[in-house]
Amino acid sequence: MPSPLRTYLDALRHFPFAVLQQPQHYFRRPGRDFTRRRSLYLERLVWLNITLLKTTLSVELDQFFDWLGTGEFSVTKSALVQARQKLLPRFFRDFFQFGVSVYYQAFKIHRWKGFRLWATDGSGFRLPDEVELGEAFGWHGNQYNSVPSARMLVCFDLLNHLVAALQFHTRNTAEIVMAMRSVCQIPSDVLMVYDRAYGSHIIPFLHQHFGSNCVIRLRVDFSNTIKTFIQSGKDQQIIQEPLQIKAKKTLKDLGLSIPQDATITYRLIRIKLPTGETEVLLTTLLDKKKYRWPHFGQIYRKRWGIESCFFVIKSFMQLSNFSAYTVNNCWQDIYCHFILYNLQTALHHPLNKTIRKINADRLHDYKPNRNVSAGLLKRFTVKICLGPTAHLRALLSDYYRQILQTLEPERPGKNKERRRRIMRGTERHFHEKNYRRAF
Repeated sequence: MPSPLRTYLDALRHFPFAVLQQPQHYFRRPGRDFTRRRSLYLERLVWLNITLLKTTLSVELDQFFDWLGTGEFSVTKSALVQARQKLLPRFFRDFFQFGVSVYYQAFKIHRWKGFRLWATDGSGFRLPDEVELGEAFGWHGNQYNSVPSARMLVCFDLLNHLVAALQFHTRNTAEIVMAMRSVCQIPSDVLMVYDRAYGSHIIPFLHQHFGSNCVIRLRVDFSNTIKTFIQSGKDQQIIQEPLQIKAKKTLKDLGLSIPQDATITYRLIRIKLPTGETEVLLTTLLDKKKYRWPHFGQIYRKRWGIESCFFVIKSFMQLSNFSAYTVNNCWQDIYCHFILYNLQTALHHPLNKTIRKINADRLHDYKPNRNVSAGLLKRFTVKICLGPTAHLRALLSDYYRQILQTLEPERPGKNKERRRRIMRGTERHFHEKNYRRAF
């Protein structure tokens, strides 16, 4: 019986072959594109893109063909540009979604009380300064200038370290509006965690309406109900109150028919921070015995996982370092970052048992270094996903040996005061001081 990782990798390797059977969905010229097996045929083009093209294309191509080990000379960068234009962005969007579904089918999934624990949050990124990109992705400007820029809303599986869903939007649409629109697509076995930016009665109402659940951190001055709860000294309290007029109007704009006497029932939970501050969480899980209130502080702390995900993708993988200046190829670049991130997570999965044994003999817990792992993946992805399957065991053994040599300590319970830093428009990428570029 094949291992979960082998099942996952075999499915990813097969996806480009399946696409050849439905070219009308993925190729710019169905019936003409990828009909011959050239040097840069479909499977090679796909995995070359997924390795993230961050240096000059001529160097990237030379490395790629060297890692293939077939003795072929590399193609020109013009050939690569022409080949990429044949493939529509929809291919990588569907490849990302396919990879997520295969991951959940192949691996044993970690859950909390039967729930997949997801977090939703948004982030922005800049694109090359081209008018075409600004018209396609949106603009971000001030009184002096405007630059192409976009925002993304990400659903991240906190226990399985997987980017589970993606949405992109312009800066003209607020993150909370995008989150409201996406609640109807959240599976019923998901417990979604939101930070204070998403505080409202509308999101929990939508979760209850569509059959899912959520946890939201609220500001202590969010409403008079919250202020009264804090003053009461209670650890938890179930609240039922009528929906406000503004909330009803927003729900109506979302296409829901709400009666005039509609109410919302939710549970408030008090959490005491190590700093002595009081934190208030709202949840739609009303069963006090099954879902005890002390657990929710631990759940919310896990939300930091999505921030770490953003850091890896935007800093280590250099999301804003694009390899092209066309809309089609920029979309390809964007989705490839998330495909590679999830592939990295899948490859780390078999190491969990080994790392637990290592941690048992150490003072601190250690984990794979995502920066080093991403740099190694650049060449190992080519060999693993395009090389003979007979070599897979040896390749993975070599990859894991290097990952275990570069483990880094986890830093739980960090209570440093958060400092907001100005991100200057002239800075293409941002890196932590103790990390160096792996791409």
